[in-house]
Amino acid sequence: MWKKSVTTITVLCLFGLGSACVTVKQSYDSIPGPSYSGNYATGTPEFEGTLRAVSYNIHWAEKLETAVDDLGSMNALKDADVILLQEIHTSAADAIARRLNYNYVFYPTAMYRQSLEFGNAVLSRWPIKDHWKVVLPHENPLRKMHRIAVLSVLEVGGQEVLVGNVHTHTLLFGNEVRLDQMACVADNLEGKYSFGIVGGDFNTDSEYVVREMERIFRRSGYVRATGDIGPTHKQDLLGLVDLELDHLFVKGMEVVSSGKVEDAAASDHLPIWLSVRLEQPGEGR
Repeated sequence: MWKKSVTTITVLCLFGLGSACVTVKQSYDSIPGPSYSGNYATGTPEFEGTLRAVSYNIHWAEKLETAVDDLGSMNALKDADVILLQEIHTSAADAIARRLNYNYVFYPTAMYRQSLEFGNAVLSRWPIKDHWKVVLPHENPLRKMHRIAVLSVLEVGGQEVLVGNVHTHTLLFGNEVRLDQMACVADNLEGKYSFGIVGGDFNTDSEYVVREMERIFRRSGYVRATGDIGPTHKQDLLGLVDLELDHLFVKGMEVVSSGKVEDAAASDHLPIWLSVRLEQPGEGR
């Protein structure tokens, strides 16, 4: 699945040192907020039994206009029911939701460079009934901060759907660190809601980590829906890095189709997507 010639130096440069040098002005891992939200969807869609979800790490929202174009014009991405965005800041989350007519909730992990708050956003065409963040274990010793997951509850055609957006630590940290973070997310999903979609940037760098990740989420009733899409990180100039970093999991749903968008241009990650059908009547919590 992945090329074996990836060197430690290449991995550190591409996935750690560049972003690790970004100064954190304030970490939010000891408080439940802050959070930001908006309701820009134009009415509630008519539910026809299927949902389409997208996950996209948009690389510090450095190419905001390109991200709006990717999400608003590409066939596999436009008009998705749910969009999970990682590495996005406060004003970018609001701008994308407003311009594409989504409801949204955004939780930053911390305040970074230029006093921008970066974190995870959930965008939805459906009403967002509830939302909260989960602080993941293992502090980044360079930034003095923790990564988070954002959990939200959508009301879809009279059913409650739990939607989670996850961003684990980078490849600077060992496999067990990221697996502990995934286990924390899975523990917060267990026993909650009949339907669920969880995705994001899991920074998985080997087949072993992917297998363990699948096992962890399976214990909470979630199965990986994007297992056949291949690498989701654009290759570096040397052609050494070929990693499947991004994933989507579902619970109580039948996967109709899934994939990635090769020609998206807003990030070093490729957006991934899935279409699912609810399998049986939901029972709420």
